[in-house]
Amino acid sequence: MKTKQKYKVLNMNCNHCVATITKALEQAEEIDNFKINLKKKEVVVTGEISKDKVIGCIEDAGYEVEKK
Repeated sequence: MKTKQKYKVLNMNCNHCVATITKALEQAEEIDNFKINLKKKEVVVTGEISKDKVIGCIEDAGYEVEKK
């Protein structure tokens, strides 16, 4: 089932961060689409992927995801 999930990436501060996270998320085949908002430090992901896997992709790239 496709879901739309929003994540707060606490230490995403610049366009290099956006590029690194983009590269990490592009590796996950279960993601259909994603948008990164640097100003809000937000990543919105659409697809058939678990929250744990998205968080893992972002954290493996070296970034901290806010746990709610």
